[in-house]
Amino acid sequence: MLSSLLNLMSDGRFHSGEALGAALGVSRAAVWKVLSPLEQQGFPIQRVRGKGYRIPRGAVLLDASAIKAALPSVCVDYWSWHVYKELDSTNAEAQRLMVSGGQRPLVCVSEQQTAGRGRRGRAWVSPFAQNIYMSITEPFETGAQGLEGLSLVVGIVLVETLEACGYQGAELKWPNDVLIEGKKVAGVLIEIVGDLTSDCVVVIGVGVNVLMRETAVDPINQAWTSLILSSNSAELNRNVLIATFTENLLRALQLFRQRGFEPFIPGWQQRDAWFGQVVDVISGSNVISGEHCGVNERGALKLKTVDGVKLASGGEVSLRKHNAS
Repeated sequence: MLSSLLNLMSDGRFHSGEALGAALGVSRAAVWKVLSPLEQQGFPIQRVRGKGYRIPRGAVLLDASAIKAALPSVCVDYWSWHVYKELDSTNAEAQRLMVSGGQRPLVCVSEQQTAGRGRRGRAWVSPFAQNIYMSITEPFETGAQGLEGLSLVVGIVLVETLEACGYQGAELKWPNDVLIEGKKVAGVLIEIVGDLTSDCVVVIGVGVNVLMRETAVDPINQAWTSLILSSNSAELNRNVLIATFTENLLRALQLFRQRGFEPFIPGWQQRDAWFGQVVDVISGSNVISGEHCGVNERGALKLKTVDGVKLASGGEVSLRKHNAS
């Protein structure tokens, strides 16, 4: 019933409880009984006496058939599709699916995660039906060395997806973050399963804040935003966003297999949020400071330091503006 309710309301207009109940053959009280728990979880439902209920345009539940309908057949057929109401982690589920079903490329998406995680083991806040929690698997024969720069490629694809869906001003923060208006809106987590020197499978974890609002979540230890909180008025339908992203990603993966990260350098440089600024690269207790001079053909960050140009690779590192609190 929840899915049907949100579909009826997805035009972004006010709908009275009576009208919604009549359309579904239930009472007004039954409508509120379904919507109330969703509101308590932070879903953006607006209630106005005399007008009824309103949700943002396109704020519907995930629907595998809707995602596939927005994709060309080559993308539908390339991946095995798995959409869930709740998981511990889409990356963890993707790995379980590989064990049970082989190494075919797959897409795993969930409405909610109970143990979502980002880079360096950080928790990823994952409220129900508000964001994109997604993992994609892709077999590679090159081992870990042939995957250098892949997380940056995924970041570029995320920004291109947002641009295609009407969002302006999205930027990239090396190595794994997407920013809007200087705040994190999306992140990438890459994990490698199998032989690090030969045949392996990459699990590409992607999280995008879509409908999440500031009062709806536990505290997050960095500046963040969501698509609905940004100044853009653009696509909020997560099915459309997922379809656009996966179509773009398939093309990018094909190019990456052929030529590595090098052809993606101009796209990264164009959107690099901190290029030219003095930054700190932090790895444990080790800190390297220097001017951010872009990335090389392997996706490593180039730093101009007092000792010359140094390279910083991704992995378990953090990037901060120099002297930032």
